[in-house]
Amino acid sequence: MKKWIVIVVILICCGLYAMIKFSMSQNENVSGQAQETQNTKQKETDKTDTATSEKSTVSTVPAVQVEAVAEALREFQNCLKEKKYEQAWELTTEYFKQRVSEGNFEKFKENMAGEGAGIATATVHPESATVIEGRVGLLISSPSLEYKIYLCFIEDNGKWKLDIGRPAHSVNASKE
Repeated sequence: MKKWIVIVVILICCGLYAMIKFSMSQNENVSGQAQETQNTKQKETDKTDTATSEKSTVSTVPAVQVEAVAEALREFQNCLKEKKYEQAWELTTEYFKQRVSEGNFEKFKENMAGEGAGIATATVHPESATVIEGRVGLLISSPSLEYKIYLCFIEDNGKWKLDIGRPAHSVNASKE
């Protein structure tokens, strides 16, 4: 009789062991399916994010706009070269005036005579035209500038005006 009891106990233990293993494998399957679902959702989100960011970072600028903005930049550069700071002042937006010189023309003149000299002689790269934060940006470079800069313009009452400058290295991630 003891033999039978031992056999029954062993069978019960084996049965419990089998049930536990089966239960664990079911949990792993459910976890695996949940993880696959989560991974799939993440991949779809990543694709959507990539597509969205590609839409926002790649924006072609019509050739007519590029030419108009390049002309506005050349006009600004010529004003700086010829030290016509009042005319250069008129080619900038109120936002630019506040950022560069706190709205003070004398401070603007001083800044443009100093740091602006690099802008005056910089090479313009019209092929680099892109939309940055809703503005049309053109890349400029010069040995006298510390780094390449996107000068960004907006149209104001039918005239393109310099609105802001952005270091080129800060633009790659934030083009719109």
